[in-house]
Amino acid sequence: MIWAGAFAQARAIRSMRTGFCILWLVLFLGVAWMLAVGGQPDPRGPGRMLDGPWRFHAGDDPSWAAPALDDRGWDRIDLVSKSDSHDGDVGIPGYFDGWRAHGHAGLSGYGWYRRAVTVPQEGLVLVGPPAVDDGYEMFWDGRPVGGIGTLSGTPSVNATRPLLVRLPPSGSDHVAVLAIRTFMQPGDRDAQSGGLRTVPVLASSVDGEALYRAQWRRTIAGYVVDAVEPLAMVILAGMAMFAAPALARPGFARWIALGLAASALLRLGNAIAAWTDLLSAPTLLFLREIVLGPVAKLGWTIGWNQWAEGGDRRFVSLAAVAAWAILTIGALVESAWVAGAGRAIIALCLAVIAIRIARRGEHRLLALAAMLLTATGLFAADLSALGVPGIWFPFNIGVSRSQYAYALALPLLAFALLVPAGNRGGARL
Repeated sequence: MIWAGAFAQARAIRSMRTGFCILWLVLFLGVAWMLAVGGQPDPRGPGRMLDGPWRFHAGDDPSWAAPALDDRGWDRIDLVSKSDSHDGDVGIPGYFDGWRAHGHAGLSGYGWYRRAVTVPQEGLVLVGPPAVDDGYEMFWDGRPVGGIGTLSGTPSVNATRPLLVRLPPSGSDHVAVLAIRTFMQPGDRDAQSGGLRTVPVLASSVDGEALYRAQWRRTIAGYVVDAVEPLAMVILAGMAMFAAPALARPGFARWIALGLAASALLRLGNAIAAWTDLLSAPTLLFLREIVLGPVAKLGWTIGWNQWAEGGDRRFVSLAAVAAWAILTIGALVESAWVAGAGRAIIALCLAVIAIRIARRGEHRLLALAAMLLTATGLFAADLSALGVPGIWFPFNIGVSRSQYAYALALPLLAFALLVPAGNRGGARL
């Protein structure tokens, strides 16, 4: 009877593993379809792209929205939108350099743009700029008509997403003034950052709505991997925790489940911030640097430390805990040196673990491949600093190096995690 129960348990665990891999394949195909749909070119219509000369002024004053304001003393900025240029993240077309590349190097905070727009008819809509550093408000003839983020009081900015504004009727042809108040969050930004990175589009209702839908498809596609991969991670973590008592490596399963859960929340935060107002940029940064990032590194490191036997395993775990504390402190005090020391300790721990697995670990290729892929996600910023390309554009939509790495790692982790007790050698590929 004991033997029969163990056999049934092992069969159930293998069924979980098979089921997860089938789910992963279905999700993978769904993501590929979404990328293909989102990467299609914007519809071509009679809409007018509002590029060309704009007036610009650094700082902030609500009176600058007034249509009668004399802005001839403001700087002139030529915003050139080319369809073959795109941002380095999602793949938004018509991308150009911000105010720092137009004579305002080092500027953070507020900046205003203004221009006169000839309005030939009623029933027009304004499609907001899909890329701005970092939030904005638009004013049509002095009247606020919409924006992304909260710029008054204490600014709360998010990733820019599509916006459609139905313009108020004018009753006759006239020249209107469009003013755009922008705010860029202070921080480590490059020399091309600041304010508008794409321009609004003035169009008929039909054409504007078509463009708005296309921009949303691109925005969803740009972050769909950050929504789908966390789903797979959480499911696999739940399987590992549920089955841990019956697995060959229960300690490995529990710690990797922690790493999976923290990594899932990290990835999901990108999608939430891009699609909604639920997470502001500072909140997302806080979660990434102070809470979830260090916990993810801790979970993955101690988890892999459970894979192979060795007399130094306890020391490596203690070093990982120390690194977690250093990473958290470094983020809290905003010290790049302290945070770098924490990452270096984690990297050293993983190197020691990899050497141990290579020498005497089971299923070396499986473990080392999964470990290398997850480490690619853990050290994304460090790899980018070394010049390793961070984003590729299948179907004209940006997919990050970390997203590729986790997509490849998840089925390998399913085979590594879901191994029945008494079958340490049973994780077959």
